Amino acid sequence: MTTGDHSVKRLPASRIECTVSFGSEETKNAETRALANLAQDVKLKGFRPGKAPEELLREHIDENRLLEETVRNLIPETLQMLIEKESLHPIAHPKVEIMSRTPLTLKVTIVEKPAVKVKRPDSIKIEHKKPAVDEKDIDRMVEYVLRQHRKTVQVERAAKENDQVIMDFWAQDSEGNEIHGIREKSYAAVIGSKTLLPGFEDALIGLEAGKGKTFTLTFPEKYHAQELQGKKATFHVTVQAVEAVQQPALTDDFAKQHLEADSANAFRERIRRSMEQQEQNIERKRREEQLFEAIREATVVELAPELVEEEKGAIIEQMEQQLQRQGKKFQDWLQAQKKTPEEVQKDLQIQAEKQLRLRLGIEQLIEDKDIRIPEEEMERNIAALLAPLSEEQRTQLREQYQQGKPAYAQLAWQKKVEKLIESFLA
Repeated sequence: MTTGDHSVKRLPASRIECTVSFGSEETKNAETRALANLAQDVKLKGFRPGKAPEELLREHIDENRLLEETVRNLIPETLQMLIEKESLHPIAHPKVEIMSRTPLTLKVTIVEKPAVKVKRPDSIKIEHKKPAVDEKDIDRMVEYVLRQHRKTVQVERAAKENDQVIMDFWAQDSEGNEIHGIREKSYAAVIGSKTLLPGFEDALIGLEAGKGKTFTLTFPEKYHAQELQGKKATFHVTVQAVEAVQQPALTDDFAKQHLEADSANAFRERIRRSMEQQEQNIERKRREEQLFEAIREATVVELAPELVEEEKGAIIEQMEQQLQRQGKKFQDWLQAQKKTPEEVQKDLQIQAEKQLRLRLGIEQLIEDKDIRIPEEEMERNIAALLAPLSEEQRTQLREQYQQGKPAYAQLAWQKKVEKLIESFLA
């Protein structure tokens, strides 16, 4: 255990600044351990790794690196000593600074959970809008379903509205170069479906099989390929075939044969219920987001800079993992933002502060409302969570959901938050 002298100064935002000085013997012991650790990476002719004399090792190890490793060796016991003697409860990684080398003196800044107050929680009211499904919305969904069952018949005439055109096409930019990724063969498009660039389908009207056409269009400002946004392009189209589209009508017989419904009205009713459920989910999500914003606005807390920095680091790490799953790099994302590093840092700062304020506000409300999850309820939640898994998977994961384990605590927290949300939105 650390024997060095220490002093403690309490700062705003629940920060505790501890200054710790170490005796020469304790510093020497930590330095010896540090030297042994670093020696494993030092290759000296005639010596096995870690077996060279200490004097020789010191000549080949950077002095600052040795000091950093010495401090790293001292930190665990130092923190334990401070936590026990000063009854501290850190909620973030401590910040460690070297104040002097002789005697070795460290400044350790520890952040505890700050005082949190949620102003007038009883006044938080979230409007409930009853989801409504318009008959036109149902008509559009019916039309979409019927299109999936349409048939096409090749015709020997010029293409017109609602016909399907099979074609080859490619495009050139304003300088006459072919645009990469635009060339298509045997591409099928229905005139009037609005699936192609504005004006493209209209340009196909009047064309027959074997005929071609060249026309110029402008890519939309919000086109998915940024390099083409707002740019003009010349398209070269050759029609292979024109097909008349035969779309079925929604009748009772069609509903029974193809849509697993007793009647046309029954099918429309099924669509209505599905769309109402979707609208209810959207409304619930909107209300939850509005609730979170209200809690964040009502939460009064002074955030320590170290706490915000740690939250920023967590946000970046999460983003990097997400981008990695998409096969992208964080640096590429930064460039795509078209912002200066300072602007990106400011955005991250705001996001981190918002997340912390909301999380601390939710924690305080759960505590104020004394929301708990009884053990029997937790058992039911765990059983429901594991139910879809195989017997082998359930056996493996069941151990992780024992009381006192991180997975158990995470699930309990999730259920508490759900109960808190329900208390406001019910």
